[in-house]
Amino acid sequence: MSVQLPTIRAHHLADLYDDPARALMWDVRALDAADALTDDWAQHHHASLQVAGFYPSLHLNLADNLRRLGSFDAAAEHLAAARERASALPDGDYGALIRGAIDGVGESVDRRSTERRPSAPGPAS
Repeated sequence: MSVQLPTIRAHHLADLYDDPARALMWDVRALDAADALTDDWAQHHHASLQVAGFYPSLHLNLADNLRRLGSFDAAAEHLAAARERASALPDGDYGALIRGAIDGVGESVDRRSTERRPSAPGPAS
């Protein structure tokens, strides 16, 4: 099995769970799998991809799940990592979506909110 499958599957499997603890488990797996990727691997799938561009979203998802579990300090650490790596995001809709979500989760952390954000990925209701 290639590294691609665990990374992508774990990232998407996390979105299937409304329970933040279960989603967190898959998001940790996705981050760990991403650490094994190379730009050569990414560019094999699409010439414009760079592994660095995956990390803002991965850290964002970890931050959101940790926040929902009430672990605000750990969530803030992952938000900081997402912000540090946000320059790797592409211009356009996707980059704007992730940057906006980082800000939204940050506001929720500041408020110490554990509520699910309406725009958060998750299972269809």
